[in-house]
Amino acid sequence: MRGSGIKKTRRNGKRILGTAVTVAALVVLSLIFMLPFLYMFFMSFMTNLESVGNPVTVFLPQGEWQFVNYVNALDEDFLTYLGNTLLIIAVNLVTVPLAASFCAFGFCRCQFKGKEFCFAVVLSTMMLPAMAVQIPLYVLYVRMQWVNTPLPFIVPAIFGGGAMNIFLARQYMRSIPASLDEAATIDGASRFRVFFNIYLPLSVPILIFIMIGVFNGTWNDFMGPLMYLRKPETYTLALGVFMKYAGRLSEDSFPNVQMATGVLMIIPSAVIFFIFQKQLIDGVAIGGVKG
Repeated sequence: MRGSGIKKTRRNGKRILGTAVTVAALVVLSLIFMLPFLYMFFMSFMTNLESVGNPVTVFLPQGEWQFVNYVNALDEDFLTYLGNTLLIIAVNLVTVPLAASFCAFGFCRCQFKGKEFCFAVVLSTMMLPAMAVQIPLYVLYVRMQWVNTPLPFIVPAIFGGGAMNIFLARQYMRSIPASLDEAATIDGASRFRVFFNIYLPLSVPILIFIMIGVFNGTWNDFMGPLMYLRKPETYTLALGVFMKYAGRLSEDSFPNVQMATGVLMIIPSAVIFFIFQKQLIDGVAIGGVKG
């Protein structure tokens, strides 16, 4: 009995030690990953002179925190870029979930010849490298006179915003009992009414997941605006900030204002993640497991 008690104590000690080592390692790794963001945050409150100093010796603001840097960051250019970005986001937040769920409903509950083949073609588009279609799309948009307009970022969203969104919505809809639409059909409901009155309301969890992806993708999009937008007044936020602070327009700007701009750009995505992190995790699980 005494020997078994000693062995149990040793096992508990090893388990506690292993847990402590794991926690310590995770804390260290978290600090390493957070270090650039922390430095960006602290630099955004530095004076002009402090912000050009050595980050090893000047990590925290030495004097009064300069909140005025955020006022300087929120200039007319920033607000213009922000307005252009929010316009695209507002439209896509409506069109992408609606179009993706509508296509998913067709592949999930409607019967037509060649349905599986069409769905396979849709899925096959995910294997195409994004850069492989950029030149044909650019030529197409130039001929349609869509360059320097929001249309290259809005019109494609009308078709579901990509095969992944359609796939996730379809997987979720397959988990909805078919008896619901069968009963509605017997009562005389059309396919459109079944979709809008039954499947669309029941698909809200996966639609929230898709909407979060749409927001983050549009908010952080850089390559698309870089290709299709040439006039500064049409820039989105990611492109506009880059052109302003990394291009010729900002050769004499100080890093503190640049870091304040970066913090302002991070805040929306961070807030959305912390608010909807449960929906993000559930969306991945629902789309990948159900059905």
